[in-house]
Amino acid sequence: MNVNEIREKSRSVIGPYCKSCPVCNGKACSNKIPGPGSKGTGTVAIKNYEAWQKIEVKMDTLAENKEIDTTFEMFGKTFKYPIFAGPVGAVSQHYSDLYNDNTFNEIYVRACAKSGIAAFTGDGLNEEIMVHATHYIKENNGIGVPTIKPWDKETCFKKLELAKASKAFAIAMDVDAAGLPFLQGRIPPAGRKSVDELKKSLIMPKFLLLLKELCQLKERKKRLMQVLKELLFPIMEEEF
Repeated sequence: MNVNEIREKSRSVIGPYCKSCPVCNGKACSNKIPGPGSKGTGTVAIKNYEAWQKIEVKMDTLAENKEIDTTFEMFGKTFKYPIFAGPVGAVSQHYSDLYNDNTFNEIYVRACAKSGIAAFTGDGLNEEIMVHATHYIKENNGIGVPTIKPWDKETCFKKLELAKASKAFAIAMDVDAAGLPFLQGRIPPAGRKSVDELKKSLIMPKFLLLLKELCQLKERKKRLMQVLKELLFPIMEEEF
């Protein structure tokens, strides 16, 4: 089955938000909540896609004429390609009821690990999502990155324990999820994180945290990176 056949098949089972477009650029699903499109002004996914078009693989002609090796090592694991699959959450809401988060993650984590890359798994209000996601990561020898929403400290620590038990080589927190409307005023609480709050969350796990943050102010980014440097470098030296 080629990519066109996969796309055609998906259109028969896809939900009302994702249109299974030939080019996934955020235009058809813009400003749909829930849904895969951009929140706010509805242009974030569009701008992301446009930015990706500026990234190119440059050919180095001054090299040995042999098969190109794209493998690389990261945090003690070897991967076939420098590409990871981003987290997909609320699958049945955003895309289709053909799969829920758990059935999707079971296939997704295994397929990525089998292909020589790693899957980032999503998170949600249902605590079973993280339970199952970390279970599948453990089944695949820790090849996966559980992604935690910016919950309160107690909830974060519970999910961090699940991630630690899965032997995941890294975890992630999508701090920018604080802006998602469906997380506002819900239990467990989620929201913005100060640098001090991030420090308290980072101190707990003895493994790497990949922090996804959208920083507009240079000074804030500089301060955040300093915090990560102070916390992560000692862990990296000890663990790896």
